[in-house]
Amino acid sequence: MVEFTCPQCGWSGEFDARFAPWCVPNDHGLIGTEELRKLDGEKRRDRRRRETGRRRAEALEKRLAQAESLKPGGLARLCALLFALVVHAVTLGVLVGSVLLLINGVWLLWIVALLGLGVVWQMRPRVGRRPKEGWYRRGDLPNLFALLDRVGAAIGAPTPKAVRVDTAFNAGTQRLGLRHEPVLTLGVPLWQVLDGGERLALLGHELGHQVNGDAARGLLVATARQSLWEWRVLFYPSSRGIGPVRGTAGLAQLIVPVVLFPIYLFVTGLERFYAWIQVHVSLRAEFLADEMAARTASTDAAVRLIRKLGAFSAVASYIGRVKAVRAGSREPVTDEEGVALWQGLREHVAAIPEMEFVRQERVSAFRGTSVDASHPANHLRSALLKERPRHEAAVTVSDEEWKAVNREMAASMVAGGLILLR
Repeated sequence: MVEFTCPQCGWSGEFDARFAPWCVPNDHGLIGTEELRKLDGEKRRDRRRRETGRRRAEALEKRLAQAESLKPGGLARLCALLFALVVHAVTLGVLVGSVLLLINGVWLLWIVALLGLGVVWQMRPRVGRRPKEGWYRRGDLPNLFALLDRVGAAIGAPTPKAVRVDTAFNAGTQRLGLRHEPVLTLGVPLWQVLDGGERLALLGHELGHQVNGDAARGLLVATARQSLWEWRVLFYPSSRGIGPVRGTAGLAQLIVPVVLFPIYLFVTGLERFYAWIQVHVSLRAEFLADEMAARTASTDAAVRLIRKLGAFSAVASYIGRVKAVRAGSREPVTDEEGVALWQGLREHVAAIPEMEFVRQERVSAFRGTSVDASHPANHLRSALLKERPRHEAAVTVSDEEWKAVNREMAASMVAGGLILLR
Protein backbone atom coordinates (compact mmCIF):
# COMPACT_ATOMS: atom_id res chain seq x y z
CA MET A 1 0.00 0.00 0.00
CA VAL A 2 1.22 3.50 -0.85
CA GLU A 3 -0.01 6.99 -0.04
CA PHE A 4 -1.85 8.57 -2.94
CA THR A 5 -3.27 12.06 -3.46
CA CYS A 6 -5.40 12.89 -6.48
CA PRO A 7 -4.13 16.08 -8.16
CA GLN A 8 -7.63 17.07 -9.30
CA CYS A 9 -10.09 16.26 -6.54
CA GLY A 10 -7.69 16.23 -3.60
CA TRP A 11 -8.68 12.72 -2.39
CA SER A 12 -5.88 11.10 -0.42
CA GLY A 13 -5.36 7.77 1.27
CA GLU A 14 -3.69 4.41 0.98
CA PHE A 15 -3.75 2.87 -2.47
CA ASP A 16 -2.69 -0.57 -3.66
CA ALA A 17 0.10 0.00 -6.19
CA ARG A 18 -0.92 -3.09 -8.17
CA PHE A 19 -4.07 -1.32 -9.34
CA ALA A 20 -2.51 2.05 -10.11
CA PRO A 21 -2.86 1.68 -13.91
CA TRP A 22 -6.64 1.42 -13.50
CA CYS A 23 -7.00 4.57 -11.41
CA VAL A 24 -8.12 7.74 -13.17
CA PRO A 25 -8.94 11.15 -11.65
CA ASN A 26 -12.35 11.46 -9.92
CA ASP A 27 -12.88 7.68 -10.20
CA HIS A 28 -12.07 6.61 -6.64
CA GLY A 29 -14.16 3.92 -4.99
CA LEU A 30 -15.74 2.63 -8.21
CA ILE A 31 -13.72 -0.58 -7.92
CA GLY A 32 -15.21 -2.15 -4.82
CA THR A 33 -13.49 -4.34 -2.27
CA GLU A 34 -15.38 -7.37 -3.59
CA GLU A 35 -13.59 -7.00 -6.93
CA LEU A 36 -10.25 -6.81 -5.15
CA ARG A 37 -11.07 -9.95 -3.18
CA LYS A 38 -12.01 -11.79 -6.37
CA LEU A 39 -8.67 -10.89 -7.89
CA ASP A 40 -6.73 -11.92 -4.77
CA GLY A 41 -8.58 -15.24 -4.65
CA GLU A 42 -7.87 -16.10 -8.28
CA LYS A 43 -5.68 -19.05 -9.07
CA ARG A 44 -2.40 -18.19 -10.73
CA ARG A 45 -3.31 -20.13 -13.87
CA ASP A 46 -6.69 -18.41 -14.17
CA ARG A 47 -5.12 -15.00 -13.60
CA ARG A 48 -2.47 -15.66 -16.24
CA ARG A 49 -5.11 -16.82 -18.71
CA ARG A 50 -7.29 -13.78 -18.00
CA GLU A 51 -4.38 -11.36 -18.35
CA THR A 52 -3.30 -12.96 -21.62
CA GLY A 53 -6.83 -12.71 -23.00
CA ARG A 54 -7.10 -9.10 -21.91
CA ARG A 55 -3.79 -8.11 -23.50
CA ARG A 56 -4.75 -9.74 -26.78
CA ALA A 57 -8.18 -8.08 -26.85
CA GLU A 58 -6.75 -4.65 -25.97
CA ALA A 59 -4.06 -4.93 -28.65
CA LEU A 60 -6.69 -6.00 -31.19
CA GLU A 61 -8.93 -3.03 -30.30
CA LYS A 62 -6.06 -0.60 -30.82
CA ARG A 63 -5.25 -2.09 -34.23
CA LEU A 64 -8.87 -2.09 -35.37
CA ALA A 65 -9.42 1.54 -34.34
CA GLN A 66 -7.27 2.52 -37.37
CA ALA A 67 -8.13 -0.39 -39.67
CA GLU A 68 -10.03 0.14 -42.92
CA SER A 69 -12.11 -3.02 -42.39
CA LEU A 70 -13.00 -5.03 -39.31
CA LYS A 71 -13.57 -8.25 -41.25
CA PRO A 72 -11.24 -11.12 -40.22
CA GLY A 73 -8.29 -11.67 -42.53
CA GLY A 74 -8.01 -14.53 -44.98
CA LEU A 75 -5.04 -16.14 -43.19
CA ALA A 76 -6.94 -16.40 -39.90
CA ARG A 77 -9.95 -17.94 -41.61
CA LEU A 78 -7.65 -20.37 -43.44
CA CYS A 79 -6.19 -21.42 -40.08
CA ALA A 80 -9.72 -21.99 -38.76
CA LEU A 81 -10.42 -24.22 -41.75
CA LEU A 82 -7.16 -26.10 -41.15
CA PHE A 83 -8.11 -26.64 -37.50
CA ALA A 84 -11.46 -28.11 -38.50
CA LEU A 85 -9.94 -30.39 -41.14
CA VAL A 86 -7.40 -31.77 -38.65
CA VAL A 87 -10.05 -32.55 -36.04
CA HIS A 88 -12.44 -34.18 -38.51
CA ALA A 89 -9.58 -36.05 -40.21
CA VAL A 90 -8.63 -37.68 -36.90
CA THR A 91 -12.25 -38.70 -36.32
CA LEU A 92 -12.45 -40.10 -39.85
CA GLY A 93 -9.15 -41.93 -39.36
CA VAL A 94 -10.43 -43.64 -36.21
CA LEU A 95 -13.58 -44.66 -38.09
CA VAL A 96 -11.67 -46.12 -41.04
CA GLY A 97 -9.23 -47.92 -38.73
CA SER A 98 -12.08 -49.44 -36.70
CA VAL A 99 -13.84 -50.68 -39.84
CA LEU A 100 -10.60 -52.25 -41.15
CA LEU A 101 -10.13 -54.06 -37.84
CA LEU A 102 -13.67 -55.41 -38.03
CA ILE A 103 -13.22 -56.82 -41.53
CA ASN A 104 -9.76 -58.19 -40.69
CA GLY A 105 -11.30 -61.35 -39.29
CA VAL A 106 -9.22 -61.53 -36.08
CA TRP A 107 -11.80 -61.64 -33.32
CA LEU A 108 -9.42 -60.29 -30.66
CA LEU A 109 -9.16 -57.04 -32.62
CA TRP A 110 -12.94 -56.69 -32.74
CA ILE A 111 -12.91 -55.39 -29.16
CA VAL A 112 -10.53 -52.60 -30.17
CA ALA A 113 -12.65 -51.91 -33.24
CA LEU A 114 -15.84 -51.64 -31.18
CA LEU A 115 -14.09 -49.27 -28.78
CA GLY A 116 -12.98 -47.19 -31.77
CA LEU A 117 -16.51 -47.04 -33.13
CA GLY A 118 -17.74 -45.93 -29.71
CA VAL A 119 -15.16 -43.14 -29.70
CA VAL A 120 -16.23 -42.08 -33.21
CA TRP A 121 -19.87 -42.00 -32.15
CA GLN A 122 -19.00 -39.79 -29.20
CA MET A 123 -16.87 -37.44 -31.33
CA ARG A 124 -19.21 -37.33 -34.34
CA PRO A 125 -20.04 -33.87 -35.76
CA ARG A 126 -23.40 -32.60 -34.54
CA VAL A 127 -25.31 -30.11 -36.66
CA GLY A 128 -28.19 -29.48 -34.26
CA ARG A 129 -31.82 -30.32 -34.82
CA ARG A 130 -33.85 -28.40 -37.34
CA PRO A 131 -36.12 -25.93 -35.47
CA LYS A 132 -39.55 -27.44 -34.88
CA GLU A 133 -41.54 -27.07 -31.64
CA GLY A 134 -40.95 -23.95 -29.57
CA TRP A 135 -39.87 -21.87 -32.57
CA TYR A 136 -41.86 -19.10 -34.24
CA ARG A 137 -42.07 -18.84 -38.00
CA ARG A 138 -42.97 -15.90 -40.23
CA GLY A 139 -46.67 -16.66 -40.03
CA ASP A 140 -46.59 -16.56 -36.22
CA LEU A 141 -44.81 -13.18 -35.89
CA PRO A 142 -45.28 -11.36 -39.21
CA ASN A 143 -44.41 -7.89 -37.87
CA LEU A 144 -41.20 -9.07 -36.19
CA PHE A 145 -40.10 -10.92 -39.32
CA ALA A 146 -40.87 -7.86 -41.44
CA LEU A 147 -38.57 -5.92 -39.13
CA LEU A 148 -35.90 -8.62 -39.44
CA ASP A 149 -36.19 -8.35 -43.24
CA ARG A 150 -35.40 -4.63 -43.04
CA VAL A 151 -32.47 -5.14 -40.67
CA GLY A 152 -31.06 -7.93 -42.84
CA ALA A 153 -31.38 -5.80 -45.98
CA ALA A 154 -29.52 -2.93 -44.28
CA ILE A 155 -26.45 -5.06 -43.50
CA GLY A 156 -26.69 -7.72 -46.19
CA ALA A 157 -27.63 -10.57 -43.85
CA PRO A 158 -30.19 -13.36 -44.36
CA THR A 159 -33.41 -13.24 -42.39
CA PRO A 160 -33.65 -15.98 -39.73
CA LYS A 161 -35.96 -18.83 -40.66
CA ALA A 162 -37.21 -19.17 -37.09
CA VAL A 163 -37.17 -17.21 -33.82
CA ARG A 164 -37.19 -18.60 -30.30
CA VAL A 165 -37.83 -16.76 -27.03
CA ASP A 166 -36.15 -17.87 -23.78
CA THR A 167 -35.58 -16.48 -20.28
CA ALA A 168 -31.87 -15.60 -20.54
CA PHE A 169 -30.52 -12.05 -20.34
CA ASN A 170 -28.98 -12.58 -23.74
CA ALA A 171 -29.62 -13.09 -27.44
CA GLY A 172 -27.95 -15.31 -29.98
CA THR A 173 -27.94 -16.60 -33.53
CA GLN A 174 -26.87 -19.92 -34.97
CA ARG A 175 -27.49 -22.28 -37.87
CA LEU A 176 -29.31 -25.57 -37.36
CA GLY A 177 -30.09 -28.69 -39.31
CA LEU A 178 -28.53 -30.23 -42.39
CA ARG A 179 -29.69 -27.22 -44.41
CA HIS A 180 -27.83 -24.95 -41.97
CA GLU A 181 -30.79 -22.61 -41.52
CA PRO A 182 -30.15 -19.33 -39.65
CA VAL A 183 -32.21 -18.95 -36.47
CA LEU A 184 -32.46 -16.27 -33.79
CA THR A 185 -32.95 -16.52 -30.02
CA LEU A 186 -34.20 -13.54 -28.01
CA GLY A 187 -33.99 -13.46 -24.22
CA VAL A 188 -37.12 -11.92 -22.69
CA PRO A 189 -35.35 -10.04 -19.83
CA LEU A 190 -32.91 -8.37 -22.22
CA TRP A 191 -35.60 -7.54 -24.79
CA GLN A 192 -37.79 -5.98 -22.10
CA VAL A 193 -35.19 -3.51 -20.77
CA LEU A 194 -34.16 -2.19 -24.20
CA ASP A 195 -35.69 0.80 -25.95
CA GLY A 196 -36.51 0.81 -29.66
CA GLY A 197 -33.07 1.90 -30.86
CA GLU A 198 -31.31 -0.59 -28.61
CA ARG A 199 -33.53 -3.41 -29.88
CA LEU A 200 -32.64 -2.52 -33.46
CA ALA A 201 -28.96 -2.52 -32.50
CA LEU A 202 -29.40 -5.95 -30.92
CA LEU A 203 -31.03 -7.35 -34.06
CA GLY A 204 -28.34 -5.78 -36.24
CA HIS A 205 -25.61 -7.30 -34.07
CA GLU A 206 -27.10 -10.79 -34.08
CA LEU A 207 -27.94 -10.86 -37.79
CA GLY A 208 -24.48 -9.43 -38.45
CA HIS A 209 -22.97 -12.65 -37.10
CA GLN A 210 -24.30 -14.40 -40.19
CA VAL A 211 -22.13 -12.29 -42.53
CA ASN A 212 -19.23 -10.98 -40.42
CA GLY A 213 -16.70 -13.60 -41.53
CA ASP A 214 -16.61 -15.47 -38.22
CA ALA A 215 -15.33 -18.83 -39.42
CA ALA A 216 -15.65 -20.22 -35.88
CA ARG A 217 -19.45 -20.06 -36.27
CA GLY A 218 -19.39 -21.96 -39.55
CA LEU A 219 -20.63 -25.53 -39.72
CA LEU A 220 -17.20 -27.08 -40.27
CA VAL A 221 -15.36 -25.24 -37.48
CA ALA A 222 -18.23 -25.27 -34.99
CA THR A 223 -18.66 -29.05 -35.25
CA ALA A 224 -14.88 -29.50 -34.96
CA ARG A 225 -14.81 -27.44 -31.75
CA GLN A 226 -17.59 -29.57 -30.29
CA SER A 227 -15.73 -32.76 -31.24
CA LEU A 228 -12.57 -31.37 -29.62
CA TRP A 229 -14.47 -30.79 -26.38
CA GLU A 230 -15.62 -34.42 -26.47
CA TRP A 231 -11.98 -35.47 -26.91
CA ARG A 232 -10.98 -33.61 -23.77
CA VAL A 233 -13.72 -35.30 -21.74
CA LEU A 234 -12.97 -38.72 -23.17
CA PHE A 235 -9.17 -38.69 -22.98
CA TYR A 236 -8.52 -36.65 -19.86
CA PRO A 237 -5.72 -38.61 -18.11
CA SER A 238 -7.14 -38.88 -14.61
CA SER A 239 -8.36 -41.60 -12.29
CA ARG A 240 -9.94 -39.16 -9.83
CA GLY A 241 -13.08 -40.55 -8.23
CA ILE A 242 -11.98 -44.15 -8.75
CA GLY A 243 -10.90 -45.96 -5.60
CA PRO A 244 -7.63 -47.94 -5.46
CA VAL A 245 -7.88 -51.38 -7.05
CA ARG A 246 -5.46 -54.28 -6.67
CA GLY A 247 -4.19 -56.80 -9.19
CA THR A 248 -4.40 -56.36 -12.96
CA ALA A 249 -7.13 -53.72 -12.68
CA GLY A 250 -4.92 -51.69 -10.34
CA LEU A 251 -2.04 -51.86 -12.80
CA ALA A 252 -4.36 -50.71 -15.58
CA GLN A 253 -5.49 -47.85 -13.35
CA LEU A 254 -1.88 -46.65 -13.22
CA ILE A 255 -1.05 -47.24 -16.88
CA VAL A 256 -4.14 -45.75 -18.56
CA PRO A 257 -3.42 -42.10 -17.57
CA VAL A 258 0.14 -42.50 -18.87
CA VAL A 259 -1.14 -43.86 -22.18
CA LEU A 260 -3.73 -41.09 -22.49
CA PHE A 261 -1.31 -38.28 -21.66
CA PRO A 262 0.14 -37.88 -25.21
CA ILE A 263 -3.40 -37.73 -26.60
CA TYR A 264 -4.26 -35.13 -23.97
CA LEU A 265 -1.24 -33.03 -25.00
CA PHE A 266 -2.39 -33.21 -28.63
CA VAL A 267 -5.89 -32.08 -27.64
CA THR A 268 -4.47 -29.26 -25.50
CA GLY A 269 -2.34 -28.07 -28.41
CA LEU A 270 -5.39 -27.97 -30.68
CA GLU A 271 -7.32 -26.05 -28.02
CA ARG A 272 -4.59 -23.41 -27.79
CA PHE A 273 -4.57 -23.16 -31.56
CA TYR A 274 -8.33 -22.63 -31.44
CA ALA A 275 -7.81 -19.91 -28.80
CA TRP A 276 -5.52 -18.12 -31.27
CA ILE A 277 -8.24 -18.48 -33.91
CA GLN A 278 -10.78 -16.92 -31.56
CA VAL A 279 -8.60 -13.84 -31.06
CA HIS A 280 -7.93 -13.30 -34.76
CA VAL A 281 -11.35 -14.41 -36.05
CA SER A 282 -14.08 -14.46 -33.41
CA LEU A 283 -13.05 -11.34 -31.46
CA ARG A 284 -12.59 -9.37 -34.65
CA ALA A 285 -15.91 -10.65 -35.99
CA GLU A 286 -17.58 -9.61 -32.73
CA PHE A 287 -16.27 -6.07 -33.19
CA LEU A 288 -17.60 -6.14 -36.75
CA ALA A 289 -21.02 -7.28 -35.52
CA ASP A 290 -21.02 -4.25 -33.20
CA GLU A 291 -20.30 -2.00 -36.18
CA MET A 292 -23.20 -3.61 -38.05
CA ALA A 293 -25.38 -2.84 -35.02
CA ALA A 294 -24.23 0.78 -35.27
CA ARG A 295 -25.02 0.86 -39.00
CA THR A 296 -28.47 -0.51 -38.29
CA ALA A 297 -29.54 1.68 -35.36
CA SER A 298 -26.77 4.35 -35.03
CA THR A 299 -23.55 4.39 -33.05
CA ASP A 300 -25.26 5.91 -30.01
CA ALA A 301 -27.85 3.11 -29.89
CA ALA A 302 -25.15 0.43 -30.20
CA VAL A 303 -23.16 1.99 -27.34
CA ARG A 304 -26.31 2.16 -25.19
CA LEU A 305 -26.98 -1.52 -25.94
CA ILE A 306 -23.53 -2.56 -24.74
CA ARG A 307 -24.01 -0.47 -21.60
CA LYS A 308 -27.37 -2.14 -20.91
CA LEU A 309 -25.64 -5.53 -21.11
CA GLY A 310 -23.77 -4.46 -17.98
CA ALA A 311 -27.07 -4.43 -16.06
CA PHE A 312 -27.11 -8.23 -15.89
CA SER A 313 -26.55 -8.38 -12.11
CA ALA A 314 -29.24 -5.76 -11.45
CA VAL A 315 -31.74 -7.67 -13.60
CA ALA A 316 -30.94 -10.99 -11.92
CA SER A 317 -31.21 -9.38 -8.49
CA TYR A 318 -34.62 -7.85 -9.24
CA ILE A 319 -36.08 -11.08 -10.67
CA GLY A 320 -34.69 -12.98 -7.67
CA ARG A 321 -36.35 -10.59 -5.21
CA VAL A 322 -39.73 -10.80 -6.97
CA LYS A 323 -39.52 -14.58 -7.02
CA ALA A 324 -38.55 -14.71 -3.32
CA VAL A 325 -41.51 -12.51 -2.34
CA ARG A 326 -43.86 -14.82 -4.18
CA ALA A 327 -42.27 -18.03 -2.90
CA GLY A 328 -44.63 -18.29 0.06
CA SER A 329 -47.78 -18.21 -2.06
CA ARG A 330 -49.50 -21.43 -3.06
CA GLU A 331 -51.60 -19.76 -5.75
CA PRO A 332 -50.62 -20.40 -9.38
CA VAL A 333 -48.79 -17.63 -11.18
CA THR A 334 -51.16 -15.44 -13.19
CA ASP A 335 -50.63 -13.60 -16.46
CA GLU A 336 -51.03 -10.31 -14.58
CA GLU A 337 -48.00 -11.20 -12.45
CA GLY A 338 -46.00 -11.96 -15.58
CA VAL A 339 -46.89 -8.55 -17.03
CA ALA A 340 -46.11 -6.84 -13.71
CA LEU A 341 -42.69 -8.53 -13.57
CA TRP A 342 -41.58 -6.95 -16.84
CA GLN A 343 -43.10 -3.57 -16.03
CA GLY A 344 -41.29 -3.52 -12.70
CA LEU A 345 -38.04 -4.67 -14.33
CA ARG A 346 -38.14 -1.86 -16.88
CA GLU A 347 -38.69 0.69 -14.13
CA HIS A 348 -35.91 -0.86 -12.03
CA VAL A 349 -33.35 -0.69 -14.84
CA ALA A 350 -34.45 2.85 -15.80
CA ALA A 351 -33.78 3.93 -12.20
CA ILE A 352 -30.17 2.67 -12.20
CA PRO A 353 -27.99 5.77 -11.70
CA GLU A 354 -25.44 6.78 -14.29
CA MET A 355 -22.63 6.21 -11.81
CA GLU A 356 -23.49 2.51 -11.60
CA PHE A 357 -23.04 2.08 -15.36
CA VAL A 358 -19.74 3.93 -15.11
CA ARG A 359 -18.71 1.58 -12.31
CA GLN A 360 -19.62 -1.45 -14.44
CA GLU A 361 -17.43 -0.15 -17.26
CA ARG A 362 -14.55 0.38 -14.83
CA VAL A 363 -14.98 -3.13 -13.44
CA SER A 364 -15.00 -4.49 -16.99
CA ALA A 365 -11.73 -2.67 -17.68
CA PHE A 366 -10.28 -3.69 -14.31
CA ARG A 367 -11.00 -7.40 -14.66
CA GLY A 368 -11.05 -7.70 -18.43
CA THR A 369 -14.32 -9.58 -18.12
CA SER A 370 -16.30 -10.78 -21.12
CA VAL A 371 -19.19 -13.12 -21.83
CA ASP A 372 -16.80 -15.82 -23.06
CA ALA A 373 -13.53 -16.24 -24.91
CA SER A 374 -15.15 -15.29 -28.23
CA HIS A 375 -16.39 -11.91 -26.93
CA PRO A 376 -14.26 -8.84 -26.17
CA ALA A 377 -14.80 -7.06 -22.86
CA ASN A 378 -17.71 -4.62 -22.99
CA HIS A 379 -15.55 -1.55 -22.38
CA LEU A 380 -13.44 -2.42 -25.44
CA ARG A 381 -16.54 -2.84 -27.58
CA SER A 382 -17.82 0.59 -26.55
CA ALA A 383 -14.40 2.18 -26.99
CA LEU A 384 -13.99 0.88 -30.54
CA LEU A 385 -17.45 2.10 -31.57
CA LYS A 386 -16.58 5.57 -30.29
CA GLU A 387 -13.19 5.60 -32.04
CA ARG A 388 -14.49 4.37 -35.41
CA PRO A 389 -16.44 6.60 -37.86
CA ARG A 390 -19.92 7.31 -36.51
CA HIS A 391 -23.04 5.87 -38.14
CA GLU A 392 -26.59 7.13 -38.37
CA ALA A 393 -29.52 4.73 -38.23
CA ALA A 394 -30.15 2.90 -41.50
CA VAL A 395 -33.40 1.44 -40.12
CA THR A 396 -36.04 3.49 -38.35
CA VAL A 397 -39.18 2.08 -36.75
CA SER A 398 -42.22 4.14 -35.82
CA ASP A 399 -44.02 3.86 -32.49
CA GLU A 400 -46.97 2.21 -34.21
CA GLU A 401 -44.71 -0.44 -35.74
CA TRP A 402 -43.17 -1.17 -32.34
CA LYS A 403 -46.63 -1.48 -30.82
CA ALA A 404 -47.56 -4.02 -33.49
CA VAL A 405 -44.41 -6.04 -32.75
CA ASN A 406 -45.07 -5.87 -29.00
CA ARG A 407 -48.68 -7.02 -29.42
CA GLU A 408 -47.77 -10.14 -31.35
CA MET A 409 -44.91 -10.96 -28.94
CA ALA A 410 -46.96 -10.26 -25.80
CA ALA A 411 -47.97 -13.88 -25.22
CA SER A 412 -44.39 -15.17 -25.41
CA MET A 413 -43.17 -12.35 -23.16
CA VAL A 414 -45.79 -13.21 -20.51
CA ALA A 415 -44.97 -16.91 -20.82
CA GLY A 416 -41.33 -16.10 -20.13
CA GLY A 417 -42.30 -14.20 -17.00
CA LEU A 418 -44.41 -17.12 -15.75
CA ILE A 419 -41.47 -19.50 -16.22
CA LEU A 420 -39.19 -17.27 -14.17
CA LEU A 421 -41.71 -16.86 -11.34
CA ARG A 422 -42.55 -20.55 -10.94
